[in-house]
Amino acid sequence: MKKTILLIALVLSGLSIQAQDNWGIVGGNNWLNGWSSFNPVGKDYPQTTKILTGNISSDLTLTNLETYSLVGEVYVTNNATLKIEPGTVIRANSDQFSALIITKGSKIVAEGQVINPVVFTSDKPVNARKAGDWGGIFILGNAPINTFGSMSRIESSIPSNFVVGGGDNVADNSGVMKNVRIEFAGKGKDRYAVYDALTLVGVGSGTVFESIQVSMSNGNAFKFIGGNPKASKLVAYRCKSSDFDFTQGVIANISNGLAIRNPYFSASSNYRAVTINAFINKDLTDFSKPSTNVTLDNFTIVNETDGKVADGLVKEAIYINKDCYFDFKNSVVTGFSSSLFLDGKIPIDEEGLSKIKLRRIFINNCKKNIVSENGGVTNDDLESYYGKLSYGNRYSVLKSEDLFVDANNPKTPDFRIKIGSIN
Repeated sequence: MKKTILLIALVLSGLSIQAQDNWGIVGGNNWLNGWSSFNPVGKDYPQTTKILTGNISSDLTLTNLETYSLVGEVYVTNNATLKIEPGTVIRANSDQFSALIITKGSKIVAEGQVINPVVFTSDKPVNARKAGDWGGIFILGNAPINTFGSMSRIESSIPSNFVVGGGDNVADNSGVMKNVRIEFAGKGKDRYAVYDALTLVGVGSGTVFESIQVSMSNGNAFKFIGGNPKASKLVAYRCKSSDFDFTQGVIANISNGLAIRNPYFSASSNYRAVTINAFINKDLTDFSKPSTNVTLDNFTIVNETDGKVADGLVKEAIYINKDCYFDFKNSVVTGFSSSLFLDGKIPIDEEGLSKIKLRRIFINNCKKNIVSENGGVTNDDLESYYGKLSYGNRYSVLKSEDLFVDANNPKTPDFRIKIGSIN
C-alpha cells in the first residue's frame, strides 16, 4: 500500500513539474543559478594580468589563471580556434573600441561551467561600469544569408577580408559558447554609433549556443544576420535596444529564452524584446532567397515594472515586419503596451497572418494584446483571430509575484511559472 501511495505521489509530482514548465522558460530547477549575474555593476572582478590584442592566427587557449585585457579589435583568423577555459574573465578596454571578431572558418570554444562561467565584461571598476563600455563579440560563419553573393560585411577597421560572413553551409560550425556572460557591450566607433553585444553573421546550425547572458548592452543583446543558428537558454537583461534582433534571411530556432526589460534602461527607440525584419539593406537583398524565419519556443518576456510607468516608456514586446515568418509558442509575455505589434504593411488576412503563428501564448498585463500598425485594424480583430481555441492563447492580468516562482529575487530571480498561476 505504501509503495502504491509513493508511486501516485511521484506521478502527481511529475505532473506538477510539467504544469509548471508548460508555459515560458522550462526546467526542473532554476537554470539561472550559478552562472548568471543580476548585479553586474557591483560584481567584483580580478585585475587584469595579460593583454589580448591584434591578430590571433593560430590556436590559442586563454587560461583561467589569468585575467585578460581585451584591447582594440582582436580577430581570430586563419581557421584558428580560440579556446577559453571555464572561469576565465576577459575585461575589455573602455578607452578605445574593443571587440572580439571570430572570422569565417575560425572558431571560438568558450565552454564555461555552471559554477565557473566565462565572462566578458568592462575594465571599469565596481559601480562605474555602464552600457557601451566596449564593442562586443562578432562571429562570422559560412551559412546562407539572403543577400547577393550570400555575404554580409560588418563595419570594422580591420582588413576587409576578415569582416565578411556568409556562405552555403547550413550546418557550419563556428564553435561553442556555453555558460557565458557578456556585460556592458555596445560601444560604437564614434559617439553616435551603437554596436551589439553578440552579433552572429551567417552562423550555421553546427555552432553551439547555450546558457548565454547579455547584460546592459548599449545596442541589441543578440543580433542574428542570416545563417541557421540554433540556441537555448539565452538571457537578455536590461539592454537598451532589442534583446533579440533577427534579419537578412536568418532561419533561427531558439528555445528557453528569457528577456528582462526595464523601461528606465531602454533607449528612446528600438526598445523591444524581439525585432524581426526581412533585411537591413534592401538594395543588397536577394528576394529570390528565403526570407527571415524565426521560431521561438518556451520564451518568457518580462517588463520588470509590470507596465506601471509613464506612458511612452513601455513599448511593444515583439515587432514583426513585412515578409517575415514567425512561429511563437508555449511562451509568456507580461507587462508591455502590447505583446505583438505588426508592421502596417502586413495584410490582416489569412495569407498575411498565416506567416505569423501564435500558439499557447500567455499574454499578461498588457494594455493591448495584439496590435497592427494599420489604423484600420482593431485590436479586437487580431485578438479574435488568435483567440481561436485551436491556438490555445490566453489573456490575463496578474502581478509578476503571482505569476512567477520568485521574480523579485535580487540575486537570482526565478521566472518559471508558479504552479497554479495559469489555470
